[in-house]
Amino acid sequence: MNPVPTAPRRRRSRWLGALSATALVGASLLGAPAASAATSGTLVGAGSGRCLDVTGASQAAGTAVELWDCHGGVNQNWATTPAGELRVYNGTMCLAAHDNQTTAGTKAEIATCTGGQNQKWRLNADTTITGLQSGLCLDVSGSATANGAAVALWTCNGQSNQKWTFGGGNSGPDCNVATVDPNATAQARRLLCYLYSQYGNHIVSGQQETNGSENEFNFLYNNTGKAPAIRGLDMCDRPGAVDRAAAWWNAGGIPMIGWHVGAPATSRCNYGGTASINNTLTPGTREYASYTAELDEAASQLLRLQSQNVAVLWRPYHEAGGTWFWWSKEGGAQYQRLWKFQFNYFVNVKGIHNLVWLWPSNGEPNSSFYPGKSYVDVGGADTYVNDRGPLTSLFNSTRGVVGTTIPIALHENGAIPDPARLQSTSTRWVLFMTWNGTWITGQDPGYLRTTFTSPYVVTRDEVPNLR
Repeated sequence: MNPVPTAPRRRRSRWLGALSATALVGASLLGAPAASAATSGTLVGAGSGRCLDVTGASQAAGTAVELWDCHGGVNQNWATTPAGELRVYNGTMCLAAHDNQTTAGTKAEIATCTGGQNQKWRLNADTTITGLQSGLCLDVSGSATANGAAVALWTCNGQSNQKWTFGGGNSGPDCNVATVDPNATAQARRLLCYLYSQYGNHIVSGQQETNGSENEFNFLYNNTGKAPAIRGLDMCDRPGAVDRAAAWWNAGGIPMIGWHVGAPATSRCNYGGTASINNTLTPGTREYASYTAELDEAASQLLRLQSQNVAVLWRPYHEAGGTWFWWSKEGGAQYQRLWKFQFNYFVNVKGIHNLVWLWPSNGEPNSSFYPGKSYVDVGGADTYVNDRGPLTSLFNSTRGVVGTTIPIALHENGAIPDPARLQSTSTRWVLFMTWNGTWITGQDPGYLRTTFTSPYVVTRDEVPNLR
């Protein structure tokens, strides 16, 4: 078997576009050997603060470029090449002057890359961009600054509507999304920003492991040539899961850690047991002593990851509302108490700040179990079906609970939703996490290849550097 690669392959960045642009490109030709400045990411107009955008995210040759709010989509991610091109859509299309025209006002558009002179550009020291064939500059028509402003070639004049800087790239600065932990690490903030940037633009792929086995990941890699972006792990399997989480992060992926935590004063992972949450949260009880001891052990492992600058998607007390787990058996109000206790204990007592908090509902989201936006970074739900449907009704019901302002995850799933159906129905799951065993190895390899190579699905080689 071919093992899953331990380091990320060449990245096709899908990153949240920088709202500020600080990287300037030298006066040499694009991609010239001496170039040393950043040459990939969003191209931000100095006069507008908006990004060079392929209109409507179309990939059709002849589509015009324009200004639009920076959102991190692939239609705003530009990269230079040694040939002097500006490529978009993961290098499949080039910025071009329409029909080889060289007169002022010529439309700037995308085209199939041919190596033609109308696709060659020079980035100048003053941050203007000159078309080599025409000698004209990439210009926002009429010095407009609004979304949809046209971009064309015009006589170079050095004004701000002709100046562009790269921002974003593979890592990019933090965005202005607030984490629920006000002291979250830079890595946790970048992870949450990245999820926001993908929400509605792509779906991030994930796979749950089987207690440290590589079977699921090797199966995916052997059948698709790809590794999932997210590796699902469980805190019950410690310290092994923590070690694998760090390795996955350092290989360019995202660790998601759940926890089949045992009912207090029972076995460590007897998650099907029963416990009084009142006793669990009352100091001096046997349950409280057991529960906080278990929290302390988990905290020590999470702090290990924090010391290694690893961020974690943290999803405790999953399938909220399902009465098969002790943490949901006493209803939503008690569940919320438990969630908030853990949040405050980890964040304020233990100083754990590397977590992005994912609230994981079951397949029937219930608002009484939702701790609220002050305690949740990402919402979610799960279900196990085999029809590859987009699960639109489940997405909508989850959104009805958590609202429209945070990303919503399919935090466990059986069959992977069809990317085409997700897009056609505007079902905006930010990620999927296929369960282990035959839930993945029993899926059609051809369908997996189609899914994991879809432009809509983010794999590990496409995750930017969040470290």
